[in-house]
Amino acid sequence: MNTSDKDYRSSSEQNRYMEFGRSIIEGVEIKRCRNNPHAYKSHVHNELSIGYIVEGSTNLTLHDRIIFYGSGDGVIIPPLLTHRCVPNDINHWAYVMLFVDPGYYGDLVSFNQAKKLTGNQVRKLIGFIEQLVTEKTPDTVENIVIELLLEFGEKDISETTVTNTRDIAKTIHEYILNHANEVITLNKLQQITGLNKFSIIRNFKKLYVTTPAAYHLQYRVAEAKRLLSKGVDVFDICEELRFYDQAHLIREFKKMYGITPVTYIKQVKE
Repeated sequence: MNTSDKDYRSSSEQNRYMEFGRSIIEGVEIKRCRNNPHAYKSHVHNELSIGYIVEGSTNLTLHDRIIFYGSGDGVIIPPLLTHRCVPNDINHWAYVMLFVDPGYYGDLVSFNQAKKLTGNQVRKLIGFIEQLVTEKTPDTVENIVIELLLEFGEKDISETTVTNTRDIAKTIHEYILNHANEVITLNKLQQITGLNKFSIIRNFKKLYVTTPAAYHLQYRVAEAKRLLSKGVDVFDICEELRFYDQAHLIREFKKMYGITPVTYIKQVKE
Protein backbone atom coordinates (compact mmCIF):
# COMPACT_ATOMS: atom_id res chain seq x y z
CA MET A 1 0.00 0.00 0.00
CA ASN A 2 1.53 3.32 -1.00
CA THR A 3 1.35 6.64 0.89
CA SER A 4 -1.57 7.99 -1.11
CA ASP A 5 -3.59 4.85 -0.39
CA LYS A 6 -2.89 5.25 3.34
CA ASP A 7 -3.89 8.91 3.25
CA TYR A 8 -7.10 8.05 1.37
CA ARG A 9 -8.02 5.32 3.85
CA SER A 10 -7.26 7.58 6.79
CA SER A 11 -9.48 10.28 5.29
CA SER A 12 -12.29 7.77 4.67
CA GLU A 13 -12.12 6.51 8.26
CA GLN A 14 -12.36 10.06 9.58
CA ASN A 15 -15.49 10.60 7.49
CA ARG A 16 -17.25 7.53 8.84
CA TYR A 17 -20.28 8.00 11.02
CA MET A 18 -23.53 6.39 12.06
CA GLU A 19 -26.13 8.71 13.51
CA PHE A 20 -29.65 8.05 14.75
CA GLY A 21 -31.94 10.97 15.52
CA ARG A 22 -35.36 10.46 17.03
CA SER A 23 -38.02 12.71 15.61
CA ILE A 24 -40.08 15.04 17.77
CA ILE A 25 -43.03 12.65 17.40
CA GLU A 26 -43.23 9.13 18.78
CA GLY A 27 -42.46 6.21 16.48
CA VAL A 28 -40.41 8.09 13.89
CA GLU A 29 -36.62 8.02 13.60
CA ILE A 30 -34.07 9.17 11.02
CA LYS A 31 -30.70 7.47 10.45
CA ARG A 32 -27.74 8.93 8.56
CA CYS A 33 -24.80 6.73 7.68
CA ARG A 34 -21.52 7.29 5.82
CA ASN A 35 -18.71 4.77 5.21
CA ASN A 36 -19.57 2.82 8.36
CA PRO A 37 -18.29 -0.79 8.35
CA HIS A 38 -20.90 -2.31 10.68
CA ALA A 39 -21.94 -5.94 10.07
CA TYR A 40 -23.98 -6.44 6.91
CA LYS A 41 -25.71 -9.72 7.72
CA SER A 42 -29.27 -10.75 6.88
CA HIS A 43 -31.56 -9.02 9.34
CA VAL A 44 -35.00 -7.52 9.87
CA HIS A 45 -36.33 -4.20 11.20
CA ASN A 46 -39.44 -3.87 13.31
CA GLU A 47 -40.13 -0.59 11.56
CA LEU A 48 -40.95 0.43 8.01
CA SER A 49 -37.67 1.56 6.41
CA ILE A 50 -37.79 4.15 3.66
CA GLY A 51 -34.82 6.17 2.47
CA TYR A 52 -32.36 6.96 -0.31
CA ILE A 53 -28.75 6.41 -1.35
CA VAL A 54 -26.62 9.55 -1.13
CA GLU A 55 -23.39 8.03 -2.45
CA GLY A 56 -22.19 4.65 -3.74
CA SER A 57 -24.18 1.53 -4.59
CA THR A 58 -25.38 -1.71 -3.07
CA ASN A 59 -27.30 -4.90 -3.80
CA LEU A 60 -30.33 -5.46 -1.59
CA THR A 61 -30.68 -9.23 -1.18
CA LEU A 62 -34.15 -10.59 -0.39
CA HIS A 63 -35.32 -14.20 -0.18
CA ASP A 64 -36.63 -14.17 -3.75
CA ARG A 65 -34.58 -11.56 -5.60
CA ILE A 66 -31.72 -9.06 -5.61
CA ILE A 67 -32.29 -5.35 -6.29
CA PHE A 68 -29.44 -3.02 -7.27
CA TYR A 69 -29.46 0.47 -5.78
CA GLY A 70 -27.17 3.29 -6.85
CA SER A 71 -26.67 6.89 -5.87
CA GLY A 72 -29.95 8.77 -6.14
CA ASP A 73 -32.16 5.70 -5.81
CA GLY A 74 -34.73 5.31 -3.05
CA VAL A 75 -35.74 2.17 -1.17
CA ILE A 76 -38.76 0.90 0.73
CA ILE A 77 -38.33 -2.12 3.03
CA PRO A 78 -41.47 -3.34 4.84
CA PRO A 79 -41.36 -4.21 8.54
CA LEU A 80 -39.99 -7.68 9.42
CA LEU A 81 -38.80 -8.42 5.88
CA THR A 82 -35.49 -10.31 5.98
CA HIS A 83 -32.91 -8.54 3.86
CA ARG A 84 -29.19 -8.02 3.44
CA CYS A 85 -27.56 -4.85 2.18
CA VAL A 86 -23.81 -4.79 1.40
CA PRO A 87 -22.24 -1.66 -0.15
CA ASN A 88 -19.97 -2.27 -3.12
CA ASP A 89 -17.36 0.13 -1.70
CA ILE A 90 -17.46 0.97 2.01
CA ASN A 91 -15.31 4.06 1.39
CA HIS A 92 -17.94 5.45 -0.99
CA TRP A 93 -21.17 4.73 0.80
CA ALA A 94 -23.77 7.04 2.35
CA TYR A 95 -27.52 6.90 2.86
CA VAL A 96 -30.40 8.41 4.80
CA MET A 97 -33.14 6.17 6.20
CA LEU A 98 -36.45 6.97 7.84
CA PHE A 99 -37.87 4.38 10.24
CA VAL A 100 -41.59 4.43 11.10
CA ASP A 101 -43.14 2.14 13.69
CA PRO A 102 -45.98 0.21 11.96
CA GLY A 103 -48.19 0.90 14.96
CA TYR A 104 -48.18 4.51 13.79
CA TYR A 105 -50.15 3.79 10.62
CA GLY A 106 -51.85 0.48 11.52
CA ASP A 107 -54.03 -0.90 8.75
CA LEU A 108 -54.66 2.50 7.16
CA VAL A 109 -51.73 2.12 4.76
CA SER A 110 -49.88 -1.07 3.84
CA PHE A 111 -46.28 -1.78 2.86
CA ASN A 112 -45.89 -5.39 1.77
CA GLN A 113 -43.07 -5.34 -0.80
CA ALA A 114 -39.53 -4.05 -1.01
CA LYS A 115 -39.44 -1.39 -3.72
CA LYS A 116 -36.99 0.72 -5.62
CA LEU A 117 -37.80 4.41 -6.01
CA THR A 118 -36.36 6.50 -8.83
CA GLY A 119 -36.64 9.94 -10.41
CA ASN A 120 -39.52 12.07 -9.17
CA GLN A 121 -40.37 9.55 -6.44
CA VAL A 122 -36.95 10.03 -4.86
CA ARG A 123 -37.16 13.80 -5.19
CA LYS A 124 -40.48 13.71 -3.31
CA LEU A 125 -39.00 11.47 -0.63
CA ILE A 126 -35.96 13.73 -0.15
CA GLY A 127 -38.31 16.72 0.14
CA PHE A 128 -40.35 14.98 2.83
CA ILE A 129 -37.28 13.95 4.83
CA GLU A 130 -35.72 17.42 4.59
CA GLN A 131 -38.95 18.87 5.97
CA LEU A 132 -38.93 16.36 8.84
CA VAL A 133 -35.36 17.31 9.72
CA THR A 134 -36.04 21.06 9.83
CA GLU A 135 -39.62 21.27 11.13
CA LYS A 136 -40.01 22.03 14.84
CA THR A 137 -43.75 21.74 15.40
CA PRO A 138 -44.94 18.21 16.32
CA ASP A 139 -48.32 18.55 14.60
CA THR A 140 -46.71 19.75 11.37
CA VAL A 141 -44.22 16.86 11.54
CA GLU A 142 -47.15 14.48 11.91
CA ASN A 143 -48.80 16.01 8.82
CA ILE A 144 -45.59 15.44 6.85
CA VAL A 145 -45.19 11.83 8.02
CA ILE A 146 -48.79 10.96 7.17
CA GLU A 147 -48.51 12.62 3.76
CA LEU A 148 -45.32 10.65 3.10
CA LEU A 149 -46.95 7.35 4.09
CA LEU A 150 -49.99 8.04 1.90
CA GLU A 151 -47.69 8.93 -1.01
CA PHE A 152 -45.68 5.71 -0.90
CA GLY A 153 -48.10 3.21 0.67
CA GLU A 154 -49.62 0.39 -1.33
CA LYS A 155 -53.16 0.50 0.06
CA ASP A 156 -55.41 3.53 -0.07
CA ILE A 157 -57.87 4.27 2.70
CA SER A 158 -61.29 2.83 1.91
CA GLU A 159 -63.71 5.26 0.29
CA THR A 160 -66.52 3.68 2.32
CA THR A 161 -65.23 5.46 5.42
CA VAL A 162 -65.90 8.84 3.84
CA THR A 163 -69.41 10.00 2.98
CA ASN A 164 -68.53 13.13 1.07
CA THR A 165 -64.94 14.08 0.38
CA ARG A 166 -65.77 17.57 -0.84
CA ASP A 167 -67.97 18.44 2.15
CA ILE A 168 -65.34 17.21 4.63
CA ALA A 169 -62.56 19.14 2.93
CA LYS A 170 -64.68 22.29 2.83
CA THR A 171 -65.54 21.94 6.54
CA ILE A 172 -61.82 21.81 7.36
CA HIS A 173 -61.11 24.68 4.96
CA GLU A 174 -63.77 26.88 6.55
CA TYR A 175 -62.45 26.10 10.02
CA ILE A 176 -58.92 27.12 8.97
CA LEU A 177 -60.13 30.44 7.55
CA ASN A 178 -62.13 31.20 10.68
CA HIS A 179 -59.30 30.28 13.07
CA ALA A 180 -56.23 31.58 11.26
CA ASN A 181 -54.71 33.03 14.43
CA GLU A 182 -55.14 29.81 16.45
CA VAL A 183 -53.13 26.61 16.69
CA ILE A 184 -54.93 24.03 14.53
CA THR A 185 -53.93 20.45 15.27
CA LEU A 186 -54.87 17.17 13.65
CA ASN A 187 -56.44 16.16 16.96
CA LYS A 188 -58.74 19.19 16.73
CA LEU A 189 -59.66 18.36 13.13
CA GLN A 190 -60.45 14.81 14.24
CA GLN A 191 -62.95 16.22 16.74
CA ILE A 192 -64.56 18.37 14.05
CA THR A 193 -64.82 15.71 11.33
CA GLY A 194 -64.92 12.42 13.23
CA LEU A 195 -62.29 10.99 10.85
CA ASN A 196 -58.85 9.54 11.51
CA LYS A 197 -55.81 11.69 10.72
CA PHE A 198 -54.96 9.81 7.52
CA SER A 199 -58.47 10.35 6.11
CA ILE A 200 -58.37 14.03 7.06
CA ILE A 201 -55.16 14.66 5.14
CA ARG A 202 -56.14 12.47 2.21
CA ASN A 203 -59.54 14.13 1.71
CA PHE A 204 -58.29 17.68 2.22
CA LYS A 205 -55.42 17.16 -0.20
CA LYS A 206 -57.80 15.84 -2.87
CA LEU A 207 -59.53 19.20 -3.04
CA TYR A 208 -56.83 21.65 -1.95
CA VAL A 209 -53.65 19.85 -3.15
CA THR A 210 -51.86 20.27 0.19
CA THR A 211 -52.28 19.30 3.83
CA PRO A 212 -54.37 21.27 6.37
CA ALA A 213 -51.18 22.30 8.23
CA ALA A 214 -49.49 23.58 5.06
CA TYR A 215 -52.65 25.41 3.96
CA HIS A 216 -53.04 27.00 7.39
CA LEU A 217 -49.44 28.25 7.25
CA GLN A 218 -49.87 29.60 3.70
CA TYR A 219 -53.04 31.43 4.70
CA ARG A 220 -51.29 32.99 7.71
CA VAL A 221 -48.44 34.18 5.48
CA ALA A 222 -50.98 35.69 3.06
CA GLU A 223 -52.65 37.42 6.00
CA ALA A 224 -49.25 38.69 7.14
CA LYS A 225 -48.73 40.26 3.72
CA ARG A 226 -52.14 41.98 3.93
CA LEU A 227 -51.33 43.36 7.38
CA LEU A 228 -47.88 44.53 6.31
CA SER A 229 -49.44 46.51 3.45
CA LYS A 230 -51.58 48.28 6.06
CA GLY A 231 -48.55 49.25 8.12
CA VAL A 232 -48.91 46.74 10.96
CA ASP A 233 -45.62 46.08 12.77
CA VAL A 234 -43.88 42.75 12.05
CA PHE A 235 -43.69 41.89 15.76
CA ASP A 236 -47.44 42.44 16.17
CA ILE A 237 -48.12 40.26 13.12
CA CYS A 238 -46.05 37.45 14.61
CA GLU A 239 -48.05 37.71 17.83
CA GLU A 240 -51.43 37.86 16.12
CA LEU A 241 -50.84 35.06 13.61
CA ARG A 242 -48.90 32.78 15.96
CA PHE A 243 -45.56 32.61 14.17
CA TYR A 244 -42.77 31.28 16.41
CA ASP A 245 -40.77 34.47 15.95
CA GLN A 246 -39.82 37.02 13.31
CA ALA A 247 -37.30 34.62 11.74
CA HIS A 248 -40.12 32.12 11.17
CA LEU A 249 -42.29 34.74 9.47
CA ILE A 250 -39.39 36.00 7.34
CA ARG A 251 -38.49 32.47 6.22
CA GLU A 252 -42.05 31.51 5.25
CA PHE A 253 -42.78 34.90 3.66
CA LYS A 254 -39.70 34.58 1.45
CA LYS A 255 -40.72 31.05 0.43
CA MET A 256 -44.08 32.32 -0.81
CA TYR A 257 -43.17 35.69 -2.26
CA GLY A 258 -39.45 35.52 -2.99
CA ILE A 259 -38.63 38.57 -0.86
CA THR A 260 -38.48 39.41 2.83
CA PRO A 261 -41.23 41.37 4.64
CA VAL A 262 -38.88 44.37 4.92
CA THR A 263 -38.23 44.38 1.17
CA TYR A 264 -41.97 44.03 0.53
CA ILE A 265 -42.74 47.04 2.76
CA LYS A 266 -40.14 49.16 0.96
CA GLN A 267 -41.50 48.21 -2.46
CA VAL A 268 -45.16 48.95 -1.69
CA LYS A 269 -44.17 52.33 -0.24
CA GLU A 270 -42.28 53.44 -3.36
